[in-house]
Amino acid sequence: MAELKNTKQRGAILRFLENSPDPVSAEDIFVLLKPSFPQLALSTVYRNLERFTAAGVLQKINFEDGVIRYALAKGHDHYLICTGCNKKIKLDDCPLSPLELQLAKATGFEIERHSLTIYGKCPDCQRKRGTRVAVKKAGRAE
Repeated sequence: MAELKNTKQRGAILRFLENSPDPVSAEDIFVLLKPSFPQLALSTVYRNLERFTAAGVLQKINFEDGVIRYALAKGHDHYLICTGCNKKIKLDDCPLSPLELQLAKATGFEIERHSLTIYGKCPDCQRKRGTRVAVKKAGRAE
C-alpha cells in the first residue's frame, strides 16, 4: 500500500486516537474535530479511518452495539461488556496468548491477530434485576 500523505486532518485524527483511552467511533471523531476543521466531512473521517486501518495503523473494534469503533493498532485489547448498561471493562492480560501459541505450533498457521469480547451483566445491572453474581467453579454456579 502506498504511504499515506500527511495532512492536518489525518494528523488530528491520529492525535485524537492517541489521546483517547477507549476506542472511538467515526462520529465521535467528527463531532470533536469539526470545530477545528469547519470543512471536515464525516465521509472524510470514515475514508481516513479505513485507510489507516488498511495500512495497519488502526484496528476496527465491533462491540456488537451497531457502532464500529477505532483504536491504534498497538497490540490488542480484550473487553467485558455489560449488555444492560453497555459498561466496558478492558482486560489487562490476554487469556488467549497461550492458546494462540499452541494453535500456531500445532497447525503451522501464522496467526496475525485475534479479538475477544465477552458479554454479560455487570454487578450493578445484576442488582438492579434482582439477580445475584454467580461464582462459577468447574462449570457450575454456586
